[in-house]
Amino acid sequence: MRKKLFIKTYGCQMNVYDSDRMANMLACHGYERTDDPAAADLVLLNTCHIREKAAEKVYSELGRLRRLREERRRRGGEMLLAVAGCVAQAEGEAMTERAPFVDIVVGPQAYHRLPELLARRARGRGGVIDTSFPRESKFDELPRPDRPSAVSAFLTVQEGCDKFCTFCVVPYTRGAETSRPVAEVLDEARDLVGRGAREITLLGQNVNAYHGEGPDGREWGLGRLIRALAEIPDLLRIRYTTSYPSDMDADLIAAHGEVPQLMPFLHLPVQSGSDRVLRAMNRRHTADDYRRIVDALRTARP
Repeated sequence: MRKKLFIKTYGCQMNVYDSDRMANMLACHGYERTDDPAAADLVLLNTCHIREKAAEKVYSELGRLRRLREERRRRGGEMLLAVAGCVAQAEGEAMTERAPFVDIVVGPQAYHRLPELLARRARGRGGVIDTSFPRESKFDELPRPDRPSAVSAFLTVQEGCDKFCTFCVVPYTRGAETSRPVAEVLDEARDLVGRGAREITLLGQNVNAYHGEGPDGREWGLGRLIRALAEIPDLLRIRYTTSYPSDMDADLIAAHGEVPQLMPFLHLPVQSGSDRVLRAMNRRHTADDYRRIVDALRTARP
């Protein structure tokens, strides 16, 4: 009999992508998704730490789930509680101290170890924690979904950030900037299109810092990657998010004018129009820099 898995996803599109990959991996270990947490053998919260009081919202949800688990146990069942994502990474051991009933705490770079963590939890008592940044890539380990794709699909090409803006937790929860190899991205994109996707949104905490190794052994930027993606038959629309102003290079800007599949839309956070505030935020551009980037984009794609 297959076990039931309930996943609640908070935050960004990358978390949605990660949740799907984790669900597909756990399906190989006997879990199928359910929309009812009360019926789940494993409840997984994939969390986000960007917003204020994000951790408090997670602890509040855990309190509700604890009551569900107690009710399930009274009926002779069992329920494991796992917390993944950026709150898990930021809280680490503090989470099992504050919520000792949590079974598994796993950070974003260790999702591929979930089956191992579940096995460790089954062998002993107490919470199992993995907030490491393992050398092996989770993308090499997490299987792709095998079901038909929606018309619009997400594809993570880059993770992490090296910018260390004053207000931001991303470098601490997602780690340093890493980019997937070009061949791996193209292979997954073809797979998505083959299963029905016609629009792909490329994801990254700092997506236009993409610097994946190309099949020629050289480093490719996002503009060159987009041109290669545009050659995939039946891929009609390409988007990307989220971008950092100072990483908008000339080749990527030119791609907006040269690649018809690349949508005339861009998420390029302004943050502030004040240079003083931008300096205090440790942003690496000025208000005039931002205006010049927007002008160049509009010249390339009026």
